[in-house]
Amino acid sequence: MNIENIDLNLLVAFDAMMQERNVTRAGLRIGLTQPSMSHALVRLRQLCGDPLFVRVKSGMEPTPFAHRIAPSVRAGLAVLQAGLQNAVPFDPAQSGRTFEVLLSDLGEVVFLPRLMQHLKAVAPGVSLRIRQLPRESYREALEAEDADLAIGFLPALTAGFYQQRLFGDHYVCLMRAGHPRIGQRLDIEQFAAESHVMIEPAGSRYRRASPQSSTTTLIEQYLEKQGLRRHIALRVPHFTVVPEIIETSDLLAVLPGTVARIMAPQRRIKILPLPLENPPGFEVKQFWHERSHQDEGTRWLRGVIADLFMEDRSPVLPSAD
Repeated sequence: MNIENIDLNLLVAFDAMMQERNVTRAGLRIGLTQPSMSHALVRLRQLCGDPLFVRVKSGMEPTPFAHRIAPSVRAGLAVLQAGLQNAVPFDPAQSGRTFEVLLSDLGEVVFLPRLMQHLKAVAPGVSLRIRQLPRESYREALEAEDADLAIGFLPALTAGFYQQRLFGDHYVCLMRAGHPRIGQRLDIEQFAAESHVMIEPAGSRYRRASPQSSTTTLIEQYLEKQGLRRHIALRVPHFTVVPEIIETSDLLAVLPGTVARIMAPQRRIKILPLPLENPPGFEVKQFWHERSHQDEGTRWLRGVIADLFMEDRSPVLPSAD
């Protein structure tokens, strides 16, 4: 196979297929229609003399040859992309770059309204693609450069990653304003007696030993250590439906205070302190891989996020080995 005969766009299509294992999704990832993506695969197969991807029940499975060349293709594209990005100084006012950010749906509520308003004013051509993955996949996504930043409570992201603290947060209890049994004070007996709704992100079910799940893991671990149990009447994978459920039922929800303060004024919902002695708090940080530490674009985006959301000027902590 002569490299002079290979269109670089075909390698981009190949890399997208390795990530998505689906023709339509791979096309969407790189801005190609499904017919154009299929045509690119036909050309690749002819050039390589190999099927590259074969159809299976779950999608398209790479052949052994595809697995062998995939690391080199990805590494080569990464080097080329880094070189092109650094060749021209990043100008947010003129850039049309898309940044990939790992963020939970709770994080979307906190960060996106202010961030998008700011980008519209200073970088109208810049766009964000928000990705929601299981916390266990964050490391792989950042290492593979499938994401530029990860924001949240992510205690498992240490080795190989830079981090910067944005703000501290704590938990509060939410219920409907006219709750029949709870007034302006909540005690531990009431908390334990009531039924609760819990956000359990898809792919990140609460596990006692996992440091990588959502903030749900932290609060559940704390309650267990205190010998407390609560009745979870409903588990949902996303935050979106929770405000409506709280407002129209007697269920309680334990959520980060930052999210609660944004949500409550728009709803008939009241916020009460958790009736726990020394309830756990946590720190929300932004994380990035050491490979993108010097990239001008991601440096700019990290600075924007720090300026908008950092409660005090915190230093960047270097990546640990």
